[in-house]
Amino acid sequence: MNNSELEFNSIVNEAENDSNVLGMILIGSRGKGFENEHSDYDAIIILKNEASEETKQKYKNKKSVAIDLNVYSLTDFKKYAAWDSSEAWDRYTFAHVKILINKTEDLEKIIKDKSYIPEDKQKQFIEWWIDGYINGVFRSIKALRNKNELGAHLEATNSILDLLTLVFGINGRHRPFLGYTEKELINYPLEKLPWEVNDFIKMISLVLKTSDLKTQQTILKDTEDWCRELGYGHVIDAWEGKDKWAIDLVV
Repeated sequence: MNNSELEFNSIVNEAENDSNVLGMILIGSRGKGFENEHSDYDAIIILKNEASEETKQKYKNKKSVAIDLNVYSLTDFKKYAAWDSSEAWDRYTFAHVKILINKTEDLEKIIKDKSYIPEDKQKQFIEWWIDGYINGVFRSIKALRNKNELGAHLEATNSILDLLTLVFGINGRHRPFLGYTEKELINYPLEKLPWEVNDFIKMISLVLKTSDLKTQQTILKDTEDWCRELGYGHVIDAWEGKDKWAIDLVV
């Protein structure tokens, strides 16, 4: 056991025996099981609302090069990364975390609510990202037609990011932080996905490297068929007309 692990375990033990502490969760790569030899310890400590500033500061002061602690009151933790908040970008942080301390019945539900797209928001979310993904592919293919290699590559890259957001969104999940994408797909498989996961990784990797036209067209057609099966044909149909040439373009 190295010094960082000993130090972190000491903090966990102290928090476990502190009546002001309601919960502690391990986030970051270690929380998701993605750690490597360079990983630090990212954690959140949740305190009672009435905990003193001295108590909050005590835990904040335990930050070090290898340990990053965030400290919230229970009320502030509930508010953090709410769907419509300015921290909504950070909701993926709460996917697959490890609860180290739990002294309140609400903690698991609070975490789960943050780690998924709210059910009443999913339809609109999916429609938005279908539209965004299709737009990106068409813009990339237009650039290929116009011999604009850089533009095609940039648009293709952006479209793949939108596709990932869409694919995870269809499963009610947030797109992972980009460095975790492959590990997320392999370690936490999506229930709904029209490709074998390794084939999907290969296809998006090829597009990201080369903006390959045929691969972009294949993914687009598969996505169209999938989204129609899921009841989103109306979004696809809005693209009928002048832009449909892109699916058959050969350059």
